[in-house]
Amino acid sequence: MDGLLYKLSGESHMKIKFIGAVGGIVTGSSYLLEFEKSKILVDCGMFQGEPDVERLNSDPFPYNPAELDFVLLTHAHLDHVGLLPKLVKNGFKGKIISTDATKSIAEIILMDAAKIQEEDNYYGGGNRNYKSREEGGYTNPNALYTREDIPDVMELFETYPIGQQVKLTPDMSFRMREAGHILGSVSFEIWFMNSQGRERKLVMSGDLGQTGARIIKDPDFIREADYVVVESTYGGRNHRDKNSTLLEFLAILQEASKEKSRVIIPTFAVERAQELLYELNLFVEKGLLKGLKYYVDSPLAIKATEIFRQFKSYYDEDAMALLHGGDDPFAFRGLEYIQSPHDSRRIAGERGAVIMAGSGMCTGGRVLHHLINTLPHKDAHIVFVGFQVPGTLGRRLIDGATMVRIHGVEVPVRAQMHTLNGFSAHADQHDLLYWLRSFGKAPREVFVTHGDQTNRTVLAQLIRDDLQLNSVIPEPLQEYVLD
Repeated sequence: MDGLLYKLSGESHMKIKFIGAVGGIVTGSSYLLEFEKSKILVDCGMFQGEPDVERLNSDPFPYNPAELDFVLLTHAHLDHVGLLPKLVKNGFKGKIISTDATKSIAEIILMDAAKIQEEDNYYGGGNRNYKSREEGGYTNPNALYTREDIPDVMELFETYPIGQQVKLTPDMSFRMREAGHILGSVSFEIWFMNSQGRERKLVMSGDLGQTGARIIKDPDFIREADYVVVESTYGGRNHRDKNSTLLEFLAILQEASKEKSRVIIPTFAVERAQELLYELNLFVEKGLLKGLKYYVDSPLAIKATEIFRQFKSYYDEDAMALLHGGDDPFAFRGLEYIQSPHDSRRIAGERGAVIMAGSGMCTGGRVLHHLINTLPHKDAHIVFVGFQVPGTLGRRLIDGATMVRIHGVEVPVRAQMHTLNGFSAHADQHDLLYWLRSFGKAPREVFVTHGDQTNRTVLAQLIRDDLQLNSVIPEPLQEYVLD
C-alpha cells in the first residue's frame, strides 16, 4: 500500500473495516471502527438496486452486533440507516448517535421500509396472496423486520448538536459537521490514539451535498485530518449548472401547461421533495407558471415536510429570509397534499398536473401506478431529479427502455424522459475535490467509497494527480490499520 497505510497485521489502537458502499456498490453504507476499548459502526445502511445486491441484506453481519458499543449515523437515507432494526434484532444494545433531525427522519424512513417489507414488495412480490395485518393477514416471512421492531431502535437514539465535540469513550471522541446533503446530515470528525499514544484524526464525509443548495446549509470545510473516507457518487462528472437546470425544469412545466399534459416526478421523500416545492413556490409566486395543479402524492414526503417545518435551525440564510417574509415554501396556490390511496387513484389520469410521487428510483410506492397511466402518452413528461441505482426501474427508463413491466403489466414507454442532475443532493466531482482541497493538513490517506466502478476510480485518480494525496479504493470487508 502507498503512504502510511498498511493492511491488517496484528493489533492496533484503530482499525477500519469497509462493510458496504464498496466494491462498486453505491448503497449499503457501513464502516466498522475498532479501537482498543470499543467497537463503533458508522452507518448501517440497506443495499438497494440489482437483485443480487439486495440479497446482501439477508446475509449475516460480518461482526457480532452485540459487541458494538455505538452506531454513528451520518444521515437518515435508507442506504445509511435501513439495517438498524436488523442490527438491534441481532443483539445490538448500544447507543445510536445522530442529530435530532436525523432521528426524526430515520423513524419515518424505517417505518416506511418496514411497511414495504411486510407487504412483500421489497423482495419482488413473491407472496402475491399476502394480506396486511389490518386485513387479517400475516407478516411476510421474508421481511428483515416489521413496524413493530422500530420502537426498539428509536429507544437507543442519543442526539447531539452539530459542532459539539463529545468524548464518547476513553480512547475516542467525535464532532459532527454540516454535510449539506439532507436535513440533519453530517460528516464526522473522529479523534483516537494510535499505538504510539499520539492523537490521530479520521474524517468520515458521509454523503456530501452541493454548495448553494436550497433550504439547508452548505457542507462545512474541515481543515485537518490524518485519514479521510470520502463518498464518490458523482466523482466521475460534474452536474449541470443549477440555473440551467432550473430553466430546463421551468420549460418542461410551461410546455405541460400549454399542452395540458402531465408531469410525473419520481421523488425522494426527504430533501428532494422539499427542494422541488421550494422552486415551484418561487415559479408560481413570480407568475411564471399558470394553469397547472401540483400534487405531493407521498405520505412519506408529507411527513418529511412536517419534519422540515419543525427543524428550521438547519435552514440556510435564504430559506430563513423567505420564512421571515411570511412565505411558506411548502404551501402555495394550486398545491395539494395527497394522503389517501383513493385520492391518489383520483389524480392518476389528470391532465395539466404535476405529480410528485415516491419512490425516487421507481422501486415501489405510488409513482408506479402513475407511470402505468403516463408512460404510454407522447405528450407526457417524466422528470428524474436524483441518482438512479443500476437495476432500478428509474435507471432502466433513463437508459432508454421502450417497454417496462410494472405490477405484472407490460407498459410501452412513449413519454418524454428528462434527467435533471442539477437537483442532486450529492456533491459532484468539482464539489468533492473542493471539499478535499480544504484540508490544510494533508491527509495521509483518502479512502474512496460510495460510488460505482467508474466514479470511484476517476475520483481516486484525480485525488492522486490533482491533489497529490494517497488514495485507496477499498474492497468489501477489507480491513486496515490506521497507524
